[in-house]
Amino acid sequence: MVVAATSRGVFTVCGDGKARAWPELPGQVMAMAVQDERVAVAVHKHGVFLATVGADHWTDLGDGLAHRDVRALAFDPHTPNALYAGTEPAHLLRWHDGIWAECGNVLGVPEAKRWSFPIRPGIAHVRTIAVHPLEADVVYVGIEVGSLLVTRDRGQTWEEIDGLGHDIHRVVLHPDAPDRLIVTTGQDTKPYRGGKGIYRSTDRGSSWVQSNDGLGERNYTEDAIVVHPADPDVVFLAAADGIPPKWAAVRRLVMGVLNGNVYFLSPSKLRRRRGADVGFFRSNDGGASWVRLDSEDDRGLFDMVWALEGELTDGGELLLYHGTTAGGLYVSEDEGHTWKCLADGLGAITHIATPKKGAAQ
Repeated sequence: MVVAATSRGVFTVCGDGKARAWPELPGQVMAMAVQDERVAVAVHKHGVFLATVGADHWTDLGDGLAHRDVRALAFDPHTPNALYAGTEPAHLLRWHDGIWAECGNVLGVPEAKRWSFPIRPGIAHVRTIAVHPLEADVVYVGIEVGSLLVTRDRGQTWEEIDGLGHDIHRVVLHPDAPDRLIVTTGQDTKPYRGGKGIYRSTDRGSSWVQSNDGLGERNYTEDAIVVHPADPDVVFLAAADGIPPKWAAVRRLVMGVLNGNVYFLSPSKLRRRRGADVGFFRSNDGGASWVRLDSEDDRGLFDMVWALEGELTDGGELLLYHGTTAGGLYVSEDEGHTWKCLADGLGAITHIATPKKGAAQ
């Protein structure tokens, strides 16, 4: 079973492809986090909502939430009923037992005065949150466009991590390789100092290596990265060719409420047929190098892939899922070599998650 957040709302899609719409939300989903059967979503400028799989209503967690434009969510794996939320402007808040509290002063780091964003109103925001899988006090926060930050005291103080691109999209960790960080970034869009592709650290961010070997021209990386739950050295990635304006000439660039913190190109608005040219890749060395999975030639997917997820079956096999901006949800039973459509017409898919235990990171 997969939970998908789309431009039309939130859906549960079962293995037979049947999609069930969740109760309506007051706006576009900007972020989603899942822990067991609990699903939290951030709705554009409406705060955070929580529900369990199969529920007939959402619970509004907005009471006491000081900043309602939430752009990133992460459950705290160490504390029941605890959830982190990152906002625009950049703040990190933590919800525990019904109470919101701000986690220090993210905007107090020296680099914050240089943060910005290339879409109006130009305000940087928290794009990704990663809680260390073994140490509850260690939390990583990525700013778009700005810095990668770390707290080692659960938000009382913050430090900047240098040595990688500034357009931070996603940070992933694995409990069996707790010192390794893999970060996806956009491309260097001066003056925004974006980055380019994948950055990898094996010493908790003290040093970094740009790890695009095997990606070729497809080094625009969004949220679509997943680590095998049973093997931290196996990583799957969907990557596009260039930043969104390069994908095609467009009549209109659709932004704002639909995605807010990312570019979104509606396929119906494209004048050329090149599209995002997305390819799927696998790493067998913890993100140090990549091998193309899904095509014998160099052709990629026309539609952008912002969401990639995986889970282990009861038999220990890995299922991979990805969602496209055209509204298709796909599943792979052979670790990304082939894909079949599980459901279509869901609306542009921005987030997917698997509530089952054993989901990938």
